[in-house]
Amino acid sequence: EEKKNAIGACLSAKGYEARAPFLSQDDLEKDRLEVEKIMAYEIPVGNSASILRCGVTSTNNTSKRKDGTSSSSSSAPNSRSERNFARVLELYNQSLKEKKRPQSSSRPGSAIKKLPRPTGRPIIIIPNAMTSPISLINAQSFFGKAVFLPRDVAMKQLNGPKPTSLIIKRNISPRLGGGSVEYEIIDNPSRKLQSSKDWDRVVAVLAQGAAWQFKGWKMSNPVDVFSKSFGYYIGFEGAPVPKEVQSWNVKRECLSRDKRGVDSVVHASFWNGLDEWMGIHKRGYLPGER
Repeated sequence: EEKKNAIGACLSAKGYEARAPFLSQDDLEKDRLEVEKIMAYEIPVGNSASILRCGVTSTNNTSKRKDGTSSSSSSAPNSRSERNFARVLELYNQSLKEKKRPQSSSRPGSAIKKLPRPTGRPIIIIPNAMTSPISLINAQSFFGKAVFLPRDVAMKQLNGPKPTSLIIKRNISPRLGGGSVEYEIIDNPSRKLQSSKDWDRVVAVLAQGAAWQFKGWKMSNPVDVFSKSFGYYIGFEGAPVPKEVQSWNVKRECLSRDKRGVDSVVHASFWNGLDEWMGIHKRGYLPGER
């Protein structure tokens, strides 16, 4: 009974402050180090509240009564909903695949092959349109601070003319070697990217939702664009996703117009997806590969 109570105390909110006769300080320290190793492999997807909120999907929106009439479950006092954690499971499976990826040979005498370092910063292209949720007006706040600013608010905070490009520094997960990468964000690639080497630096494209976005690009076909870069689409909750986007190889997420807790989830989804894509297609940009 004493041992059971001691284990319960260790699992309580007191955590490592709990003391038990059969647990030495060395045991607690070893356990703490193991926990830190596990946490190093975690993928941030927002705080607990935002994860639970984004996992709620309404069910039985219209339920049939015995008399044949229908009623909305959202208006019922005891309406029920179920939580869908498919996205959390997807991220977990991705982390397992990353762990199972074969490592380079560690046999004596085997040389570790370093990838050639690309010239220039990797580029993220975002839409140049007033209707786009993310543009150069508010890109610094969203990509750098995980906070979405509506266009009118961002315009009031803007000092001087609209920037032509931005530099965002991204800390890379320890799973991919750690370190940091500086990304250049632009919205007018047809002018900024003049050579094939410039276009080779493109690693991610935010889709606006229409094929005319790619007019004048080196590759004007959206299928080709998103086969060579990480595709991402950001819309608003409740707004329909353009039909063209549904046929493209892009990851889709939605921002809330008034709930800022969702911002960190969309922010983490973009960067985690890009990190994984870079680890496969553009490893030369990652600090651990240089």
